[in-house]
Amino acid sequence: MKKLFLALIMAIAPICSFAQQKIGIVNTQEIMAKLPDVKDANAKMEQLTKKYEADLNGMRDEFQKKAEAFTKEKATLVESIRLRKEQELQDIQNRITSSYQVMQEDLQKQQETLLRPIQVKVTDAIKKVGDANACTYVMESTMMLYVGSTAVDLTDKVKASLGIK
Repeated sequence: MKKLFLALIMAIAPICSFAQQKIGIVNTQEIMAKLPDVKDANAKMEQLTKKYEADLNGMRDEFQKKAEAFTKEKATLVESIRLRKEQELQDIQNRITSSYQVMQEDLQKQQETLLRPIQVKVTDAIKKVGDANACTYVMESTMMLYVGSTAVDLTDKVKASLGIK
């Protein structure tokens, strides 16, 4: 009987201590969407994306023109020249594929580089507001299946801390 009582107390103790902890929630998507820094980063990413698209379109146009010219004269070409032109077309196609991959990787790196300081800024603001409100935990509100009435929504306080209206 003593062991059962002790086991029951051991099971309830963590629940009781958890009940005393204050939980805050925050919607980082809402915060990030309203930050001017994020809008600037998105504008830079859009500009870079357009530049890369223009470069790729130029390469595709070059390939298309050479492929059309090759198709028209293919029957009249000597085999060695025909093989050389086929190889040239294949090289252009490989260059397009390679360039696309490099551009995608660069876009991803640029996005990470632009957003990392913003994410740190938001995280620091969340920590500051969480500490100021004596929260033991601060959780992302968009991932919660249920939020009880005792949870404190810190989103507006974090936005105010970042100067967002």
